[in-house]
Amino acid sequence: MEDYIFNYINNQTRNKIIVLKNNFLELDFVDVGLVLSKCLHDFTSDEKIAVKTHLFLEEKLDYSIKVHSKYGKYLAIKNLGILFEKELKLNFCSILDKYSRSNLLFIKWEGEIDEENLYFLSKIKGEKINIKNLSYIAI
Repeated sequence: MEDYIFNYINNQTRNKIIVLKNNFLELDFVDVGLVLSKCLHDFTSDEKIAVKTHLFLEEKLDYSIKVHSKYGKYLAIKNLGILFEKELKLNFCSILDKYSRSNLLFIKWEGEIDEENLYFLSKIKGEKINIKNLSYIAI
């Protein structure tokens, strides 16, 4: 599996995203749902909740970039359901694009995956996220 990851990392692609169905790598993951829910608790009655949430998320993710001895600079995120809350007006694909251009981005994905899409929860009842314009591998 490591050879597969290293081959992907060494390819010249705009993005470097690894979608993980199983948590087999020893990485420090940011629990996005936990982090944002704590943040939202502090300003739920605020009319600028979407802007504040976006800024808080960027600050937290920027701070969470680590260096791995084998993979180099990386960001690992999990528990992403909160990013799909309509009130927060977050653009999931933009987040993936931003953090995978200069870092390796690991995503612990709880939903389904096909050739061009991630499905939050399931293909039938979930949110469909088209990622065909992003370079990624799913393992």
